[in-house]
Amino acid sequence: MIQTRHKIGLIAVTLLVVAAILLAVQHYFNKLEVNALTDGCLDNGGTVELTIHNTLTNSYEFGCTR
Repeated sequence: MIQTRHKIGLIAVTLLVVAAILLAVQHYFNKLEVNALTDGCLDNGGTVELTIHNTLTNSYEFGCTR
């Protein structure tokens, strides 16, 4: 019985760690994407229009106007 609870706890902790790592990786690559879009817009003489809708889901709108 104790061994089963220990295994379930270990699986739960592992899943939480994996979920946290996936969220961190998603945030990192989203940041790289926004930076690349912004740099490209500014290099072409544009004005950046960035609206972040939700920081948890990393949803945003990006526009570049000249």
